[in-house]
Amino acid sequence: MERDRRGRLPWAIVLIIIAFSCIIAYSAAWIVRQSGGAQGFASYSSIRLDSARKLQTVKDGFVYYDGSSITKVGSGANIQWSYVVGANADFEANESGVASWVGGKLTLIDPSNGAPSYSGTLDGDILSARVGSEYAAAVLGPEHDSTIILMETGGRRVDSITLSNQTVVDYGFFYKDSLFWVMTLDTNGTAPACTVSTYRPGKRLVGSITDSEQTLYHVNFQSSQICCTGNTYMRVYAYNGTEEAAKRKLVYGWTLVDADTGSDNPLMAFTLNDEFDGASLIRDVRMLRGTEEQTVRMPYGCMDIVASEDKIYGFSTDGYIMIGRMGQQRVDAYQISLKFDQVYGVINGNIAVLGNGNEIYLLSLS
Repeated sequence: MERDRRGRLPWAIVLIIIAFSCIIAYSAAWIVRQSGGAQGFASYSSIRLDSARKLQTVKDGFVYYDGSSITKVGSGANIQWSYVVGANADFEANESGVASWVGGKLTLIDPSNGAPSYSGTLDGDILSARVGSEYAAAVLGPEHDSTIILMETGGRRVDSITLSNQTVVDYGFFYKDSLFWVMTLDTNGTAPACTVSTYRPGKRLVGSITDSEQTLYHVNFQSSQICCTGNTYMRVYAYNGTEEAAKRKLVYGWTLVDADTGSDNPLMAFTLNDEFDGASLIRDVRMLRGTEEQTVRMPYGCMDIVASEDKIYGFSTDGYIMIGRMGQQRVDAYQISLKFDQVYGVINGNIAVLGNGNEIYLLSLS
């Protein structure tokens, strides 16, 4: 009897060990699933671009210039169209189309088929241009005291705006692309002053906002307000230029790295100035959206941060992609096998466009 009891004891211990090992294995698998490779992240397509000089993402793909032609590539790495613009050209692409320029020649390209809606020569050298769904804008030199030409996308001119003693910082269209805005910097006074002016094309100035306390560098136009970000404050204004003081946020020490400008209530991602300046990789990200705010810590140092819908994506050269969600403190990290040295953006809300030399990857993020 004693021998039988001694013989049964090891089996009980073995069963306990097996059960305990299963618990450990399950826990380890859960941790790997949270911080390691997920099945969806193994899905990607790629295209080789041997002579791409510039590449910009748009909502459903990306546009690039190879020194001769501008080409649109879809989210499946398929070429959708290509249009010859010639040597030494530059371009600006968005969902409404592509504006390309070289010298004084401006070409506006339809985003769906690559056909030009306008091609012609303006009154001076073009510094930059942008197209909306109804209108296009081109900034003519010099860089200081420049002139903005507003036209319909078919080429009919509707306005000419002369900006005396000012430098254009940024500009674009808003309110279903029916209104135009421009942010300028005036350095002639005792202190630099930034002004955001809004125009109804063909009907001149509608309103303006001037901030002499800080340097503005980013503007978001929403359906009922204007959000202006500077090096000290993020301020919110009504369309008539009145500040909504209760919505003001102190952002001193932080720099905006990305904003989901396609949203009416965009998620904005800030990082510490030292990390933005390249002194170290990005680890701390401050997320702002409306009245919501939180700060998250990235598990791995990031070379770039992208804001899209309600998420921020962090990209690490160590082979990790991190996802933070508004309203959650946990940041998930996923290891991928792709090597990349360039982050171009996130399209369709869940596809990262990454580059490694001449190879462009479109990587699923879900």
